[in-house]
Amino acid sequence: MQDSTSVRHMQDPSVMPERITALLESEGATDINVSGYGPMTGGYSRLMARFDASFTSDGLAEQGTFVLRGDPPEGQAIIETDRSQEFSVIKSVSEHLNTPAARFLDASGIHIGTPALIIEFTEAESTLPWIEKNGVSDLHIKLAELAGAMHTIPIKQLPDSLPRPESGDPLTDQIHMWRKTGMDHAEHLPIFRYVAAWLDKNRPPSVPVSLVHHDFSTANMLVDEKGDLVVIDFELATIGDPREDLGYFKAYAQAAPPDLIEEDPEAFLSRYREITGFSEDQVNPLVMTYFLVLGVIGVVSQIANAGSSMAKGETASTNIAFNLDNLLFGQAAWMTATNVLEAALDGEVY
Repeated sequence: MQDSTSVRHMQDPSVMPERITALLESEGATDINVSGYGPMTGGYSRLMARFDASFTSDGLAEQGTFVLRGDPPEGQAIIETDRSQEFSVIKSVSEHLNTPAARFLDASGIHIGTPALIIEFTEAESTLPWIEKNGVSDLHIKLAELAGAMHTIPIKQLPDSLPRPESGDPLTDQIHMWRKTGMDHAEHLPIFRYVAAWLDKNRPPSVPVSLVHHDFSTANMLVDEKGDLVVIDFELATIGDPREDLGYFKAYAQAAPPDLIEEDPEAFLSRYREITGFSEDQVNPLVMTYFLVLGVIGVVSQIANAGSSMAKGETASTNIAFNLDNLLFGQAAWMTATNVLEAALDGEVY
């Protein structure tokens, strides 16, 4: 059980340097100096802070800026995820992707007061402000290359702890999650049953499973000094159908444009297919629209479940109430997408 007072100390610069020092010492670091600690805004699901540190590790002197990501007090998380798993995923993908390296882990929270990890800080800029100043440029191609690189990481290099499709088929699992989320909610959600039935009826050709980020959006991307995309926040990652990430990106872009894929859909798809080896039958605009609906259920189920907990008096986070609006926006998007696909397919296969 987390001590909520201890967790809230993550916002207190007067106590955290000592706690971070204790964590680094437990990992064998010496000559540690922690300074400039300050909370960061923008963390959707975790408490976050930035700090400077110098230390000696494995005989090498280091100094730099780092980011601490920790769990909020019990009952206030919008989504429930595992810092140890997030840490192991970042470790396994760092050699393949442009992402800040994971450095230290407090799996149980014994030092920080809550389960937490430390990653390197990057000077890269948030994607939407970068686009505001520089335009879209060739980010649609770089997005295809980022997605392709992520979806071709060998499965054997990923942590064994990552969830795999329980049924053996990722589409079956995700469709089941649509049904289960509707059934488990505090009130009836008939649209969830409709969406599940529609997805089951209109399955596209399958592809091999891969790493799936599950929150693949401009909110979790930065642009570095070279103009390349940096991807962050792997807390929802699983093994599944890689096209879920493409659909999720498009769904998120409806609420927070621009949709980089729509800058040049064929150029994006061509480059993505070139990297992954997928065929046009497996990845095309219609398939992406299908996954625009299916690919959001991981986040949608977390928000819906949190809403049910709030309705039952099991949690009191105001952030949960705010994020429930996303479900209303999503319902309109799902209906629009299924109607568009019905008209386009008109009884034909993909």
